[in-house]
Amino acid sequence: MVKRRERAVQIADAEKIEAFAAQAESKPTQRQEPVLSKDAKRDFKAIRVPFNEYEFTQLEGLCEKTQRSKLNMIRHALSFYAENGFGE
Repeated sequence: MVKRRERAVQIADAEKIEAFAAQAESKPTQRQEPVLSKDAKRDFKAIRVPFNEYEFTQLEGLCEKTQRSKLNMIRHALSFYAENGFGE
C-alpha cells in the first residue's frame, strides 16, 4: 500500500502517483531475455587467465600455425566448442 504525504498535489501528479502505485503492486511481467550479438563491443567483462609454461607454449604454437592472436585463439576455441554442442 502506498503511504501518501499530505500536501497540495495537482491532479496530473496524483494520476501519475496512482499509475506508479498500480504498476508497483501488480504482478511482475515475464522478463524478455536480451538479444546477444557475437559482434558486440567487447566491454562487458574481462578475465585474467593464468597459464603454466606448458599451456602457454601450446597456445603460442597454435597461434603461429593459425596466424591468430592469443586472444583470438581463445575466443575461436570458445566459439568452436559452443557451436559443436559442447556448451549445452
